[in-house]
Amino acid sequence: MKKESGPDTPSSSYVAMAPLWDKIDAVLGGTESMRGRSTLYLPQHYRESQETYAERLSRAILINSTEQTLGGWVGRPFSKPMQRNPDIPEQLGEFLEDVDMLGNNLDVFCRQWFREGVAKGFSHVLVDFPDGTPGIDGVRTLADDRRDGLRPFLVHLPPENVIAAYSEVVGGRERLTHVRIREDVIERDGYDEIVRERVRVYEPGVVRLFEKREGKGKKVEWVMLEEREYGLPYVPMVTYYSQRQGFMLSKPPLLDLVNMNIAHWQSMSDQIAVLTVARFPMLAASGGLDGGDESGESEVVVGPKALLESRDPAGRVYYVEHSGKAIASGRTDLLDLEEKMAKYGAEYLTKKPGRQTATARSLDSAEATSPLQDMVHRFVDSVNLVLQYVADWSGLDTGGTVDLNTDFGLSGQDTAALQTLLETRRNRDISREAFLRELQRYNVLDRSYDMEEDSESIESEKAFDGIPRTPPTGEAIDV
Repeated sequence: MKKESGPDTPSSSYVAMAPLWDKIDAVLGGTESMRGRSTLYLPQHYRESQETYAERLSRAILINSTEQTLGGWVGRPFSKPMQRNPDIPEQLGEFLEDVDMLGNNLDVFCRQWFREGVAKGFSHVLVDFPDGTPGIDGVRTLADDRRDGLRPFLVHLPPENVIAAYSEVVGGRERLTHVRIREDVIERDGYDEIVRERVRVYEPGVVRLFEKREGKGKKVEWVMLEEREYGLPYVPMVTYYSQRQGFMLSKPPLLDLVNMNIAHWQSMSDQIAVLTVARFPMLAASGGLDGGDESGESEVVVGPKALLESRDPAGRVYYVEHSGKAIASGRTDLLDLEEKMAKYGAEYLTKKPGRQTATARSLDSAEATSPLQDMVHRFVDSVNLVLQYVADWSGLDTGGTVDLNTDFGLSGQDTAALQTLLETRRNRDISREAFLRELQRYNVLDRSYDMEEDSESIESEKAFDGIPRTPPTGEAIDV
């Protein structure tokens, strides 16, 4: 008999993604998080006792390359403040400084949204609005909202909270038709806590809140606590995909790195275990040893100020030690994994041009983008859509646009591009100002470099202008 479904029933895409999210959360959570999942990510060896396994698990340490890589990826586009373009309405000024009514401005909020989306493959933001009391004749107007200080606010929804979502394509655009959001509530009961399981269901223009309760015969029932209409003809939720594979489906960019990190966790555990054995040689004896009691059983004391004797002239006592070959093999395996993990993080910062020659790569640099830059461009589109939803809530025509830094892929080590830039300046195809500005973009000149201040210094040095300035090639050039 098929189990009766309720508002908490997950969609098929959610069921497919949930194990990936758990794996990513486990690694990002660090050593204690991985230990808490025990055999799920650190299998128990064949015929290994529970005590031995528990000891091995307690010694295991996670070198969290995934967390380090994610932090580096997220930090690059947010190394500069988000650019707010002039088309943003003045009425949204207050909103931008506190977008979630928790004191977080747009930059802080978006950084967390971007981090979650990059880590899990996608993440959501709901544009919500306080439920005000009805105005005159039961109709609430925009003027009523402004008088009471009500305004839209953003709610970040991790992918685990949106248990189901469905859409349709209208006029070539994807439109949400049904969204179910898990939002459990913890209530205090004296000195105890009670968890209320709730699901909020959004459909265009209407939202309903359900709570799980125990009915007669302990039968579970979902009771609708409230139903209200809101003034938008769509569900105001925006999903940012970092690497989309379908509706509510994505391959998280970190997934391959997470799997390598888990392999490193397992190899590190074995390495620590073998070191534990190798550091303590085993005492062995051939022939009988003195020290037996009346029952004939022998108790051997090992340590300083202890003497081992044998009645057997041919008897001997010796240590059996580990050869160390397994230790070297384990160390090599760990170093190989660490190198692969480091390269994986760097690959997402490398541009992928269509042509292959050095000259073509430098000429094509405007079109070539790294995977991380692609993710940032898609994120900016998502943020701009959120601003439009906020404008719709506020009765404005447009919410304007923002931009994020995408110059982080440029490097002073890109010799082909720098050589082309130098030749362009030598031929006077670009101005000195443009040349210096590009050197800043490529991080050859420090970000704090002040062009005007430096021009004044150059003027003061004209007395020494008889000494030519030469580039690394040795050819004099006035840049």
